[in-house]
Amino acid sequence: MQPRQRENEKWAEQIKKERQFEELEHLFSKAKRAQENVLHLFHEAWQGNRSQQRLGLVEDTMTEEWQQRKKQLYAMDEALQEARRAHRREAFATKGAGTDATD
Repeated sequence: MQPRQRENEKWAEQIKKERQFEELEHLFSKAKRAQENVLHLFHEAWQGNRSQQRLGLVEDTMTEEWQQRKKQLYAMDEALQEARRAHRREAFATKGAGTDATD
């Protein structure tokens, strides 16, 4: 029963990580909306050619940072998916070994 308990604990940890990841995705979506709101407010507050240049720089910087965070988010997602696949492979191998032992 000990291996089964460890398997359940690993599975629970995996689910916990996936839920945290989903929450992180939600927070990033909120941050992106807030970024768009800030840019809109800047645009309304500043008028003229110089302000457009400054606004463009701010927007470029924010977009670049957003893309970096998005890459990190995708890397985390891939790591979680790989952990899930590894867990399934391990469970399948354990089941296979258990059925071979009973034959």
